[in-house]
Amino acid sequence: MHLPTATYRLQFRNGMDFERAIELIPHLIELGISHLYASPIFTAVRGSTHGYDVTDCNEIDPVLGGREGYQSLVRALKARGLGIILDTVPNHMAAHLENDWWHSVVEWGRSSEFAHHFDIDWREPLTLPFLGRPFEQEVAAGRVFLAFDRNRNCLALNCYDALYPLAPASYSSILKEPYPSLERIAAIAGSVDSSDAERLHSEIAAAIGTPSVASELDDHLRRLSADRQHLCRLHEMQPWRLKDSRTARDHLSYRRFFEITGLVGMRVEDPAVFPDTHRLLLDLVKEGLVDGLRIDHIDGLADPEAYLRRLRHETGNRTYIVAEKIMQPNEALPDWPVDGTTGYEFISALAELLTEEAPSSGLWNEAQRCAAEKAVAECKLLVLDHNLNAEVGRLAELASRLGRKEDRHRMAEAIRHLIAALPVYRTYVSDRGAGPHDSRILEEMAAKASAAAPAVSTEIALVTAALNSKPGLADRQLQSEFRTRFQQLSGVAMAKGVEDTFFYRRGDYLAANEVGADPCWRPGGIDRFHEMMRHRAEEMPNGLSATSTHDTKRGEDARARLYVISEAPDIWAAAVARWHEMNAERIRRLPGGDAPETSVEQFLYQSLLGTWPVEPLRSEEELSSLRERMVGFAMKALREAKLRTSWNDPDERYEAAVTVFLGDLLVGRNNVFLDDFERAVRPFVRAGLVNSLSQTLVKLTAPGIPDIYQGSERLDLSLVDPDNRRGFSPGSVPLQLPKAPLTGDFEVCKQALIGICLTYRRERGADLFARGEYRPLSVEGPGSRHAAAFMRRSKDACSVTVAPRLVFGQTDGDRLSVRPELWRNTFLVWPENCDLKPLRNLVTDEIIESRPLVAVADILRDFPVAFLVEA
Repeated sequence: MHLPTATYRLQFRNGMDFERAIELIPHLIELGISHLYASPIFTAVRGSTHGYDVTDCNEIDPVLGGREGYQSLVRALKARGLGIILDTVPNHMAAHLENDWWHSVVEWGRSSEFAHHFDIDWREPLTLPFLGRPFEQEVAAGRVFLAFDRNRNCLALNCYDALYPLAPASYSSILKEPYPSLERIAAIAGSVDSSDAERLHSEIAAAIGTPSVASELDDHLRRLSADRQHLCRLHEMQPWRLKDSRTARDHLSYRRFFEITGLVGMRVEDPAVFPDTHRLLLDLVKEGLVDGLRIDHIDGLADPEAYLRRLRHETGNRTYIVAEKIMQPNEALPDWPVDGTTGYEFISALAELLTEEAPSSGLWNEAQRCAAEKAVAECKLLVLDHNLNAEVGRLAELASRLGRKEDRHRMAEAIRHLIAALPVYRTYVSDRGAGPHDSRILEEMAAKASAAAPAVSTEIALVTAALNSKPGLADRQLQSEFRTRFQQLSGVAMAKGVEDTFFYRRGDYLAANEVGADPCWRPGGIDRFHEMMRHRAEEMPNGLSATSTHDTKRGEDARARLYVISEAPDIWAAAVARWHEMNAERIRRLPGGDAPETSVEQFLYQSLLGTWPVEPLRSEEELSSLRERMVGFAMKALREAKLRTSWNDPDERYEAAVTVFLGDLLVGRNNVFLDDFERAVRPFVRAGLVNSLSQTLVKLTAPGIPDIYQGSERLDLSLVDPDNRRGFSPGSVPLQLPKAPLTGDFEVCKQALIGICLTYRRERGADLFARGEYRPLSVEGPGSRHAAAFMRRSKDACSVTVAPRLVFGQTDGDRLSVRPELWRNTFLVWPENCDLKPLRNLVTDEIIESRPLVAVADILRDFPVAFLVEA
């Protein structure tokens, strides 16, 4: 296997296609990248901005350049020695009529050849929850009428310009007038089944090929559309039911991705479905047009291990594979045939490194930890009660059949409390039973759930027994289905309850609100960081090391800046209180309370800190752009928090009040606040820039494969998507760093640092970083807690990384540096069993003489961070 040395994540669509990606190859070479890491490239819903809504997994999207364009990209990459990693989506496809498989299922119901490709409960009609209000109301409003779909050559119900195909068996109830040509169509439809779908559509096309017949059909359908009762009766004859979007909250006949009804779960565990959904992907691998795969949402699959083992068997050991697996603290990656994860746990490790572990205000005292634990359970219960109620109801129905026809409502309550008590995204119990790790998790989960809901302890015990695959229950197949669906749902509840609810409610320290973060986290500092890196070197040395992704809550440099709040929480709190007074007249008094309320106002100020430019705002245009971004982010954050507004039940008056507040806040005439904000955040910005360089260097040199998200080689102050998917323009990589750089030189410095380190990794240091051990290095002296250092060491080479931390108030004016006084009498301790050799600082090209004690002031004399290699 040709392992990557560094990847560059590129988001296709939104102006990025294969042709433009080819133009970026020289930039990737300059950065030292070994593999382009592509977002999904298979055909998606027309106008898709991300590609995860796949409509044809066996076609490369023509919008991007199609297969020919993709082959051109791969040839161009290979010619320069680069590989390519594809993001794949096995869990779901678009529940969209552009998806031929989905269209077939809507048209033919469970007799469609694709009916079992999708995870649908066929004991009832297929739910299509894409209406704004109930079907009968849409009919009464004249929004539904009969139509002929000329692209698909079938009869359909037209609703909001979507053409839902009618079951051929129902054609006779439409084409019953005495028109010979129409009766012929009805006769054809009544004589075929789904295996003859292509013939049916061809014959229909031929039948209406005559303009007079087509006109006759249109007139007939127009007249029938006026009969509302007939439309309702016709609707009841279909293998599907059009429902309003709120129905998905309480009833849905298919598994979806998270709570997105437009994405339907796939049954890749079915031996027949896997080859159908992976045909093109495996062809590309066999043809040498793919070097690696990223597996999206692995926890959504019925059996992740079985899927990965089949994928590995089909792709061979030469294909690099990483899974999007989000792990909680002390959770190990299961024994899967993958090279690692996509790297969210690396962000958590950086939080340990760059967060003050003992802040004066007690951000992480025991009372707050307990409050967070309680709030997380409440948030998970909220999404299970509302957003995921349909999934819980289906599980409760399965569970009630497992025992003695227990009460579904009590079963649902037990399921909700069990999932709320689960400390990880999911377990991996199979028909073979639960392993020791999962058994322990299930036992702790059951105890916690029973304590929270003693009234349903009997049902909790029954569910836990089913999850443990214990014998004695009525139906082993039913038990297996229940266990699978429970495990698929638990990860969704964690993601929606924590990442997309709790993390938008907690505003005291936004840097900790990241994908994969422990909501009850307390920082452990340098020691815990080293512990995590040692474990990473031993257990997952080839996993990706991410700092920004398409799913992170904020860009890496915004997060690096927000870490600084932990160093000066009292100063920050005083500033927030001052701004609250300044802007008090802008707060609206609504019946439901102030808008924004104090907690949201604090959340917004901290978010604004993360996006504040390095240089002071100079124009109304810059201020307007920032205001637009902040308003969009605020609306998303408020709806995700689900306190006073939500996606399902938006409070337009409240949202408008917050929008006006931000609009008044970020306007030139509000110069008293803007000037004060600029002065107050300047020390945080300067310390944050040093943090950014530290986290960048650590990512480039610590165990794991560095992953650079598009554009983040320069300043990345983005907010959550879609803000982080904006277009970017790469700058040329400088040949050398500026002497005595200023804060305004940050982008040049960061990009140069990446180029220097990754070029070394790809060339001279390839073996060192592929096989070298990780060794923490001690720093002694008054400034010891302000620096972290580690060595990578192999038989023939070594490198040393030195990175500052906790430098609030220690930066040197407008210079991009730390005051030399911080390092007075502070030394890097050289390991006793390592030879003393001259070292070259690759960042500054200076020679450092290694000795038992090396002055940190000498190492960091001319640049905030240092990367030392043997001279």
